[in-house]
Amino acid sequence: MTTKTLDTRTRNLILVLFLIGVFMGSLDTGIIGPVLPSIEQSFHLTSRESSWIFTLFVIAFMIGSPVMAKFSDFYGRKKIFILDVILFGIGSCLIAFSFNIESIFLGRVIQGFGCGGIFPVAGAFVGDAFPLEERGKALGILGSVFGISAIGGPLVGAALIPFGWNWCFTINIPISIFLVIFAWHILPESVNQRKLKIDYLGIFILTLLAIFLAYGLNQIDSNNFMNSLLSLSVAPFLLIFIALIPIFLMIEKRAEESIVPIHMLQNKEISIACIETLCYGIIYSSAIFIPSMVILSMGLNDQLASLMLIPILGANAVAAPILGKILDSVGSRKIMAIGTLIMAFGLIVIAAYPDNFILFIIAGCLIGVGMVTIIGAPLRYIVLCEAKPTERGAGQAIVNMLSSAGQLIGGALIGGIIASFSGILGYKISLILAAAVALIAFLFTLKLKSRDEQIATMKSNF
Repeated sequence: MTTKTLDTRTRNLILVLFLIGVFMGSLDTGIIGPVLPSIEQSFHLTSRESSWIFTLFVIAFMIGSPVMAKFSDFYGRKKIFILDVILFGIGSCLIAFSFNIESIFLGRVIQGFGCGGIFPVAGAFVGDAFPLEERGKALGILGSVFGISAIGGPLVGAALIPFGWNWCFTINIPISIFLVIFAWHILPESVNQRKLKIDYLGIFILTLLAIFLAYGLNQIDSNNFMNSLLSLSVAPFLLIFIALIPIFLMIEKRAEESIVPIHMLQNKEISIACIETLCYGIIYSSAIFIPSMVILSMGLNDQLASLMLIPILGANAVAAPILGKILDSVGSRKIMAIGTLIMAFGLIVIAAYPDNFILFIIAGCLIGVGMVTIIGAPLRYIVLCEAKPTERGAGQAIVNMLSSAGQLIGGALIGGIIASFSGILGYKISLILAAAVALIAFLFTLKLKSRDEQIATMKSNF
């Protein structure tokens, strides 16, 4: 697939387009938290039933990422990005104007599928259109959106709920329309002489993998972790998930055009990137529970405790573009090595001094900077370096899939640890576990290529 050469102004306009698209998708992930109680009241749902509003989105996201990324590698970023935004807008319409819970569930599935394609298409386009020396900076700018939207999602949700929870999804409709018009006029057409042979069997097995993993983890009772893990409502589904993995790998190895490029996992750099992504899922899950720990350690109310995430998320948003710019000159290995170390230190400080406000703020900033070195531009830069032009979208999708899977697994694991110990002890143990995972991630970063080796690889794949 080839894309015509673009001038700097056009590249920057397209980067703005993708920034808005990524922001819209990631904002909708964060906005669901404050919305759930209102939806539960409107449709008389239990908390377990309403949790499917989040889980279905994650399942569809995990499936949509590789499918849409693969399509973008063949049919062009423009067509697939527009399709992704349209799907996201349709899903938002279904939810905003729904009169029953089934419409909300369907809307979240359509939203998740479209959103899953927006992220890898944006990342792959950076590899298509930006010069080698500017890719890190562009990825860093895109990465900053996640931190901003993580803060903005709950705040926007809280601001709109008084007008009705539907408005939290209605705002996506005009944004989607704007993005479609903007993309239609600004995104270049790409040329690809290859024809895609759709891997229907691979898509089907991947769907089953996502469903069985998400359903099994969703049924775990954190207050009775081990017993529920071995129960008939959890264990069979997780066992089927495990059994399907080798089947899926075998199918994808034999497929002429596999929906998930398994051969890329044989690449040392990409396999390390996958490990880093799974580590991020566990670390991120531990950070989600920090407000609950603060309520116990500092005696704050729910609203003030949630604000204690601002140092983490704010540092994430500020550090992302800065690290992206530095990335072009120093490479992924140094940034990720330093980032994972300071993140481990920050996690240990909070675990050791959960009631010290000043240390908490400092440690939170360290964690925020560390997180963006794992899941942000440095990791996606690795995938861009190693992937061929015809597989850039698919490579970015692997990161998305494993990030979602890691967060699902990490959430169940951390939730089980916290529920197994009384008081604040469970939170401390979960943070120490997250710090240990960060140190494991650090050890793997030492095996990555140097900056010069990365540049050489990128040039050979150009």
